[in-house]
Amino acid sequence: MKVKGNISVLSQTACLGYKQFKRIFAEYVGLNPKDFIQITRFRKAFNILQPTPQISISKVAYDCGYYDKSHLIKEFKMFTGYTPKQLLEICDTYTENLSVFNSVFINDNKELNNIAL
Repeated sequence: MKVKGNISVLSQTACLGYKQFKRIFAEYVGLNPKDFIQITRFRKAFNILQPTPQISISKVAYDCGYYDKSHLIKEFKMFTGYTPKQLLEICDTYTENLSVFNSVFINDNKELNNIAL
């Protein structure tokens, strides 16, 4: 799955030019479309891996739209500093209400809010 291809399809669906779509998307969402797609794809992969760590990384990569498993591993390292296997070894047990990915950002935000007070 090509990110640029996805953005082109989205821009056509919105009846906007590619650059105009990127600009408006970033204005309203706060991220450019490429970053948003990467984060969404990462979250999907992590949400599949966390409750089922025995699943094949290649299958998860394919199901989530990565080119291959090395691409998935590279993005895991970029977002977390860990490979999927390393991250699953150190993360808390999965719960439906709060994934580790969400809890990391919620905890960081609470700490930032406490500092601001």
